[in-house]
Amino acid sequence: MNERINSVETAPSRATLSLDRLRTAPFLNVAVAIVVIYVILTAITGETFNTVNNQITIMRAASVFLILAVGQTLVMTTGGIDISTGSMIGVVGAIVGSGLETGMLDPVLAILVAIVIGAALGAFNGFNITVLGVPPLLATLGTFVAYRGFTQYYMGVNLVTDLPNIVTAVGRAWVLGLPLAVWVALLVTLAGWFVLQRTLYGRYITAIGSNPKAAEATRINVRAITASTYVIQGGLAGLAALVLMGRLNSASAAMGEGIELHVIAAVVLGGTYLFGGRSTMIGTLLGVYVIGMLENGLIQTGAGFFVQRMILGLLIIAAVALQLQQRRSGPV
Repeated sequence: MNERINSVETAPSRATLSLDRLRTAPFLNVAVAIVVIYVILTAITGETFNTVNNQITIMRAASVFLILAVGQTLVMTTGGIDISTGSMIGVVGAIVGSGLETGMLDPVLAILVAIVIGAALGAFNGFNITVLGVPPLLATLGTFVAYRGFTQYYMGVNLVTDLPNIVTAVGRAWVLGLPLAVWVALLVTLAGWFVLQRTLYGRYITAIGSNPKAAEATRINVRAITASTYVIQGGLAGLAALVLMGRLNSASAAMGEGIELHVIAAVVLGGTYLFGGRSTMIGTLLGVYVIGMLENGLIQTGAGFFVQRMILGLLIIAAVALQLQQRRSGPV
């Protein structure tokens, strides 16, 4: 009888286990950061930051980041990285925008065409990495430059405007009190979470990022799975390009410039391990919100574009440094 009582007393309670699980959650740091930054920005801006309309503005502006961040999360889980996402947006915008302007592309097919073009660009990244053996950073750095160069050559100084209503609706329409772009981004995030947490494909991605050789030893097709994450990233870049085109009602050679920094920062801040093997789609969602919240708040405080870039760069360094510290202190 006494042994039973002692075992009950020493067994950890459900509340204790839940608290420990929360403390070790990969997105805990970014969740705490959201609360702190939210309070600070609200105090500085005199409540103009803390309004429903402003929060919707943040979500709408961050929808493109979130769509791209879902694909980046999958890529980073394998231990890779894709810094060509902004340039892919530029290519898709140039081809689809000019096709719509000349009438060669049916507006109804624009969504499908944008995704297919993006997927093809991502497939080229995957080919360079998995077949040619180019390291992900260098492979996507090369396409970052090449894709942007193509866009500038193809578009020049031309600006495509007055896009068809079906395209602008993707970036400007409202559904159930929120912009359609926000719903699209949230659905993409939900799909990404399901893939990572509930599918064999998601477990393969995590296994590859944790130990590629061990994954290959268990007969996982490491090359094919890794390449597929870049195809998905490219397809989502095509979708993000369409959302951005719809919101701006235009397409230009500069579209998507610098967006890759926001995406990488959001994913790393959210708790996805830069070196692969650990990821969290919830953290990615929170990380995107932090970036959007900071940009919105800094604009309201009068901070210029270059100040925003400085803070963004420092955030990436801080997030990676924290991950390295966690890696040295124990298993993630």
